[in-house]
This record gives sequence, structure tokens and C-alpha cells, in this order.
Amino acid sequence: MIISKPVSKEGGNCMVNLNNVYNYYSTQVLQPRNNQKSNSSHKKDDLKTVYQNMVKQNKDSPLYKFTFSEQIQAYAIGIKEAAMALDAESNSLSGDNVNNLSEMKAISSNEKVAYAKLRDDASEELPESLTLKVNSLARGQTNVGYYLPSGELSIEPGSYTFGIAINDNEYTFHMNIHNNDTNIEIQRSLAGSINDNDIGVRASVRSNRMDGTSALVLRSNEVGKPENGDVFFSFDESFLENDITSILGVQHIETAPSNAEFYINDNLHTSVSNRISLNHSMDIDLLSTSDEPVQIGYVPDEEKLSDKIEDFLYSYNALVDLSKTKEQHGANRLYHDITSVANRHAEELRSAGINIDENGHLIRSDDEEQFSGTRFQMLFSDKISDFKKDLEKATGKMTLNPLDYVDKVVVTYPNTTGTYPNPYNPSKYSGLLFNDYR
Repeated sequence: MIISKPVSKEGGNCMVNLNNVYNYYSTQVLQPRNNQKSNSSHKKDDLKTVYQNMVKQNKDSPLYKFTFSEQIQAYAIGIKEAAMALDAESNSLSGDNVNNLSEMKAISSNEKVAYAKLRDDASEELPESLTLKVNSLARGQTNVGYYLPSGELSIEPGSYTFGIAINDNEYTFHMNIHNNDTNIEIQRSLAGSINDNDIGVRASVRSNRMDGTSALVLRSNEVGKPENGDVFFSFDESFLENDITSILGVQHIETAPSNAEFYINDNLHTSVSNRISLNHSMDIDLLSTSDEPVQIGYVPDEEKLSDKIEDFLYSYNALVDLSKTKEQHGANRLYHDITSVANRHAEELRSAGINIDENGHLIRSDDEEQFSGTRFQMLFSDKISDFKKDLEKATGKMTLNPLDYVDKVVVTYPNTTGTYPNPYNPSKYSGLLFNDYR
């Protein structure tokens, strides 16, 4: 037996040279995590605040002499980058600069009936918790042919056609049947040809092992009631010679297309799909009918919160590692400034399952029952803890003047009797590389 492809008819100076070294040196000290997102976005007034802080600091700052070797440049840039990364992760955990939806997930009381998921681009106008009762699912069209003896040949040998109309397209399959062919071979070959050509209908062969018969089955890819007409595909044997449709019996509709029918908070709705969207924020997949209402609501997404915590711990520990360089005596000051924050709040951290190891790193407790992402996140609320405030003070100092942690020689001390600040002369080591303000 030979089946050909179908024919389709279409119906329708001492300063660091920033431009040259920044991108290179910033990668030498702190390697970013693959899953770390850049969230160093700021308000317009932030740059003005940075400038004012620079002026204030420069007013009482001595003039220093530096040796800007490549190693020192990389070290200074690394401090500033690591401090900004830590501050960004801290803000992310506080929830002040992010959409709280990113920390929530939708849940269903019966995921065998309905599965709910928040969209990545969900708006703040989430629907309130709701009840859902599914009366019927959206169904596609299913046609089942005659059950013919599988091992026999019920069709006279010869050349035949098989035509099927889908929307405004008509597809014709040509086939040659020989004496040694069997019904099930013909059905399987035709089904394979239909599927290979991806015409919007999936074909299969349904076998009845009890009586040794088989039938060709056609199913529409789409579900729900069609926009035009009552069916997705149909047959017209009047324009084809030796059409085999009636012999196979596939014109018989076993299941007609129908819409999903469901109640949301006792209000009846219909849908041409088994996936419904609410406020373009939450998708619900209807999976089965239900006799009892299903509750759809929201809970904190512990997995997403855990990822944020891991990013924070990574950024904190990277800054601690940076402070362990032996080439710069100022690194001891860096180590003190960052670890003193954790030491002051060691008890609060321990209560959330975060410990301080012998190297000054913050690590999660091995006891998962002791670790609590929710309690840890509470440390970033100014109303409950001063942890975030102390951390911002430390990282702000590092970001504003990373060269404070570089070995240097004092050239002149400032004139403390004067009141006029000079924001330009010492600017080479104050406010170094504020490249991320935009």
C-alpha cells in the first residue's frame, strides 16, 4: 500500500582609567552568580544624595597619595561592586523595592481538579481568593470509524483517496491498496500520513482485542466550540473519486466540540479552553470535573524566598572573602566593618537558622527545621530589627569610599577652620565608580 503526501487548497590623571579597566578588573575579584539579577536601579534623587555625601565626606578628608597598581585597582573596584551587590540583595529581601507578588504563589486545594499558577508578569491587581467548581471540561472533536477485522481486507484493491476539510483548508491523501494489505495496516498507514503532515488533526488506531477488530480515530488538536460552525473537521466525498471515507466510517462523530463550564464564586462561566486567565495575573488549568468547590488562594513562595536568601549569603560571604587579602592592611578594617554587623545581630540570625562560622561567613543551619526563611526576612524590616539599617550603613561607607580600605600615605590634612568644601580635589578616592546609577 502506498500513501502520498496530501495536496492542500488554501481558503484564506592618578585617577583610574575607568573606560579601560572597569569591566576587566570588576571580574577579577567578585564573580557574579549565574542566577543573580541586576537590580541596582535607583531613583533620580539618589545620585544627588551620593554627591552630597561625597561633598560632606571630602570636607573633612585628608589628601592621600596612592600607588594604583593593577592589583589595588581590582581590589578597590571589587569592594565597591561587592558592597553594592550586598545592598541590592538586602533591599530585595526587605520587599521595599520589589513587587510582593514575586514572593507569593497560587495554590489549589485540589490539584487533580484545578492547578493555579501566578504569571511572571502578574500585575498587582490579583483576584481575591476564590472558589471554583468545574461542571465540564472543554472538549475537542473525536470521530471514530467502523471496527473492521484487523487481519482481513475489507476494501477492494485499487487506487483510493481520502479527503478531509479543516477550517478553510481541504487535504487529500492518495493511496493504493493491494491484495496482501490488511485493514489495520491501511488504518495505521493513513493515520501515520495524517500525523506526519500536521494538519490540525491527530489520527490513531483503536483496537478491540476481544473480537480482533480495529478502527481509525481522528481527534482535533483544538478544543471548545469552533468560531464558525459546529465542527473542526468534516468530509465531503462528492468531489473526490474513490473516496474511502465512508468505507472507513470516520465521518461518524463520537464526541462533538464543547466549551468548559465552571462556577467561580457561584457565578457561571464558559471557556473555549481548559486554561483560564484571571486579570492577566493568574492562570488556572482545569483538569477534571468536581462535585465539591475547589479553593484557590495564595501562600508565600518559600522556594523563591530561599533563592533570595542564598543570593544574600553569597554576596555577604564574597565581601568577607574580599577582606581577607593579605596585601592590604586596610583589609582588616574592611573585615571588621562587615562582620561587626553580623556579630551585633548574631542572636537574631541564629534564631532564624543562620550561623556565623570561624571565618566570619554566614551559613544556613544544617538543621532545616531550625532554618526559617520568614524569620530571616523579618530581619530586613526596620520596624522589627536594626539589622538592615546597620548593614546599609556599612555597605554605604564601602560604596562611597572603597579606597578607605587601601593602603595610602597622608599628604595633607584638611583645613578644619574653613567651611567651604572642595568636592573635586579628593574626588579620585571618594565616590569611586558610581557606574550603576541610572
